[in-house]
Amino acid sequence: MSNIAIKAENLSKAYQLGEIGTGTISRDLERWYARLRGKEDPFLRIGETNDRSTKGSSDIVWSLKDINFEIEQGDAVGIIGRNGAGKSTLLKVLSRVTSPTSGRITGKGRIASLLEVGTGFHPELTGRENIYLNGAILGMRKKEITRKFDEIVDFAGIERYID
Repeated sequence: MSNIAIKAENLSKAYQLGEIGTGTISRDLERWYARLRGKEDPFLRIGETNDRSTKGSSDIVWSLKDINFEIEQGDAVGIIGRNGAGKSTLLKVLSRVTSPTSGRITGKGRIASLLEVGTGFHPELTGRENIYLNGAILGMRKKEITRKFDEIVDFAGIERYID
């Protein structure tokens, strides 16, 4: 019997530069309207340019290219690298937040990643409501969340803040 929990085979993810759909619909519309008028992206930071000539000749950027690995059950894994190295993209593909351009991921059970601290926690909800919300996001049924509720609260150490 195989102990492999996650396996990536020839995993690749490409992005099209200048593609709309990388933020909120409001921002996408503002970017589109600025492009239509020949203006600069209104969401560029000060000193940042949108000049692709300095970024290579292709409009395609490969965030991941032919990645292969196996993670065995019980392994602890850390992903390190420079900005733009593909760490977040790999986690998004593993969590099925985004699809790979090519290759495949196979895994046992649920795969989830913490992409940003605080992601998925709604400040206006109670701790209890956030547990149920995040459990649902991870694909858990209400009965399963209820059954594991005390274990989750204990693990997170949030007894005082639950309600």
